[in-house]
Amino acid sequence: MKKILLSVLTVFAVLIGLFYINPQVKPAHMEPYLDLSEESQAPPPSPDEVVQRVLLYGDAGHSSIDPWQPSMAKVAARAGMLPERTIVIALGDNIYYEGFPRKEAGQQEWTDDQLESISYLDAQLKVAEVSGASLYLVPGNHDWYATEVDSQALYIEQYGRENNANVFFEPRAREGMTLPKSRDLPGVSVVFVDSQWWLTGDEQHKSEAAMTEEFARIRQEHPENLIIVAQHHPLVTEGPHGGYLSDFRYWLIMNILYQIFPDAASQDTQDPNYQQMVQAQSRVMRQYDRVIHTAGHEHSLQLMQPSEGTSASYLLVSGAGNSNKVSGVWHNDSTRFAHSKEGFIELDITASGVYLRAFSIHRQTPTAEFWLDL
Repeated sequence: MKKILLSVLTVFAVLIGLFYINPQVKPAHMEPYLDLSEESQAPPPSPDEVVQRVLLYGDAGHSSIDPWQPSMAKVAARAGMLPERTIVIALGDNIYYEGFPRKEAGQQEWTDDQLESISYLDAQLKVAEVSGASLYLVPGNHDWYATEVDSQALYIEQYGRENNANVFFEPRAREGMTLPKSRDLPGVSVVFVDSQWWLTGDEQHKSEAAMTEEFARIRQEHPENLIIVAQHHPLVTEGPHGGYLSDFRYWLIMNILYQIFPDAASQDTQDPNYQQMVQAQSRVMRQYDRVIHTAGHEHSLQLMQPSEGTSASYLLVSGAGNSNKVSGVWHNDSTRFAHSKEGFIELDITASGVYLRAFSIHRQTPTAEFWLDL
């Protein structure tokens, strides 16, 4: 049924395309865009200097396990270099299109389609099994299209037990609310946020208070730690969810979808509920230094450095975990890096600072690497 609907929408898009022109369609950064200071280009740290390595990818919910998705294989290779000092964070949309499948009443075995959906998740969990590093997965909007995410969390926990893999689903619900939850590691504390629940389920507006509490505790107990916020939805993006489009067909299809399914627009940054979340998180983060906000949702790699006192120290987007989901990206005045290719981002936390590397599946060496101004 989905394939038929998409085919019909594509035909409509072509027909509409004969009569309309979208003035927002612009080129995409198919080659890396960089805007760096001279200081950021100092030599990289040695492996011995790395206190904690954090690998970030997102939107890998169509990843194949046989053959293994190139981005996942490369993430595992990087994670395996320093497994005891490395964590991998999957930034949501772990299973396209409708999250972890559910068996119907009386259903004993998984269907072939359901097993295929689960294999998308297995391809990511394999990263922890192969590398020996820890893998944390946060939920995205597509994971919530299953109406709940507990079944995915339980499967991940079971996979960890059966395969001796350190895999975790964060944050988990507490008292019916999926509030921000943090984990402290050497040199870094990660605040995991279920941004889809924040957008749609936080009727009591408790997420901002919980995030404020987590930040205060971290700074009191670990004053030198870098703070990383890990969630699915970015606060700022120069991709389609932020209104920037480099593909005319995508624009046509999305505009038709918005007419048929008005709720689809809630996934874009201009949506009022989305903006409330952006403002709430910015209020919390701008009170602290050494904060990096990370997200997926947008199928590209981006790093932005907002004006001081307005938000986090950096806003990072790493949602290009699968080639058939990569989308175009542009830049704004705060953009330091942007790239539209399947890949991921790596952060090395050291005593002297944080070093970023961006990887594409098309190159052995990083597409960009530099020190962050923290």
